[in-house]
Amino acid sequence: MRNHKHLSLVLLSTMLVMAGCAGTAESPADTVLINGRFYTVDNEQSWAEAVAIEEGVIVYVGSMEGIESYRGEKTEVIDLEGKFAMPAFVDSHMHPAANAYSTLFTASLTGLYSHEDYIAKIREFAEANPDKSGIMGSGFERSLYDAIGPRKEWLDEIDSTRPIAIVSGDIHSMWVNSKTLELLGITKDTPDPAGGVIQRDPVTGEPTGLLQEYAAFSAAWELMPLATKEDYKTALLWLQEWLNAKGITTAHDAWMEFDPNYYRAYDELAKEGKLTVRYRGSWYIDPDLDYLGEIEYGIELAEKYNHPHFQVHSFKFLADAVLEEETALLLEPYAHRPDYYGSKLWTDEALEAAFTRVDRAGYQIHVHVIGDGAAKYTTKALEQAQEKNGARDARHSLAHIQLIRPEDVNKMGELGIIAHMSPYWMVMDEHYRQFYLPYLGAERANNTYPHRDLFDAGVNVTLASDWPTSEPDPMTAIYNGIVRASLGGTQLPPAGQCVSLEQMLAAITINGAYANFLEDEIGSIEVGKRADIVVLSEDLFNIDAEEIPGVEVEMTFFEGKRVH
Repeated sequence: MRNHKHLSLVLLSTMLVMAGCAGTAESPADTVLINGRFYTVDNEQSWAEAVAIEEGVIVYVGSMEGIESYRGEKTEVIDLEGKFAMPAFVDSHMHPAANAYSTLFTASLTGLYSHEDYIAKIREFAEANPDKSGIMGSGFERSLYDAIGPRKEWLDEIDSTRPIAIVSGDIHSMWVNSKTLELLGITKDTPDPAGGVIQRDPVTGEPTGLLQEYAAFSAAWELMPLATKEDYKTALLWLQEWLNAKGITTAHDAWMEFDPNYYRAYDELAKEGKLTVRYRGSWYIDPDLDYLGEIEYGIELAEKYNHPHFQVHSFKFLADAVLEEETALLLEPYAHRPDYYGSKLWTDEALEAAFTRVDRAGYQIHVHVIGDGAAKYTTKALEQAQEKNGARDARHSLAHIQLIRPEDVNKMGELGIIAHMSPYWMVMDEHYRQFYLPYLGAERANNTYPHRDLFDAGVNVTLASDWPTSEPDPMTAIYNGIVRASLGGTQLPPAGQCVSLEQMLAAITINGAYANFLEDEIGSIEVGKRADIVVLSEDLFNIDAEEIPGVEVEMTFFEGKRVH
């Protein structure tokens, strides 16, 4: 069932044969990078001065003296002039195609930070697209509004004849107008769906225009113009320029749609040789649908799509949602709601059955986990699946992990469960504390994101932007993981959860490669691996931590080709 793993081994064998015959007078390298300071991220964390590349594969890593035999008349020689270089970056959990499409083809609010700007942008898009049957948008900040959220009347003033639906930046709520509510048949008598919330006026009980969680707003997408395959292809080509500029050459789409336009866009670009980002992905499984049937369909599709630049051999589950919507699942009640623990999106029995089927088929499991309650029942279900099917090199994973009990951290290490962490969210400053105090209280708010604990437990920890929740900016993420404070800000306890520079660089390279069964191909600068390399403006080991966010990516190589 692990056809992609077998393919990796075949490719590796071919690469090693190539490496053995490279560098001779008859077969010089295509490209050599010289006078660099290469941090290889190999097992010894060794350093090198020069690298030779032939047909996209690294054939030499070593000294300046040793590189000379790899030069030929047609060899491209790139002098790094002492610059710092390392393996290119892996973003292990993001939402590429869907949100690149939203940015280009809908009312994108990304980069706007006020209600007035939101309204102006949505109005501008609606007026510029009079023929669209509905107005879609994304990127509003839920925290800008009160508990009831943004109101339908504000969108009604823009257009009351067409449905308008704006997804929040964290993708866990949707702001809609009255027309959308009408077309969905949502009234004050409509009950909240399982796993979702219809926000209501506390006096009248009328829906206010905020639908919380996928269960409440998924049907609204059916009212909107559908994205075409060409739309997705255009969006992915736009996105990869941005990702390459950030040094990212591998990414995991953590919510693959079963829409043929969606996955075929990736596949066609891969077969056309147009991708400069290598994608892996996870099929999203909805607990409210025929989830076992969806898993079977996902397995069928996984067998069809095996291009080196696009494969989907994993399945995505949501165990809970987010604290900001009060839908994260906690083991102790929310601080302001003594009898409320959040949303449990799967029953124990259903989750165990789903995990067992995926695991038995030889595929990965990728789970969104925010609260410690979600971490508890998810790790238990993964353990039960392993007991039923037997232990194997499964590399199942949990993403985000804002709260988790120590015993479940240890269980992750014991079971080989991977942690996809987002240091973008780990700024432990007073603003962070105050924001989460209403949900968690002081003690829990002071002890979120146990980053160091996961490393110490032997968990393979990766780096994930969860874009569009956070803009993929590896330098900022590396800084946050080391310091856990905003740039120039004051770090508050628990400083013990800070990790080292070496750990952060591993997280964004070899650990991300391992999480995607790619450690034999990328993630370190070693002979036989694909030449995915970044060159930075500063040596990360020779500057103060406060300078890291300002470091720029000067060059990015994807399989030996310079793409930035």
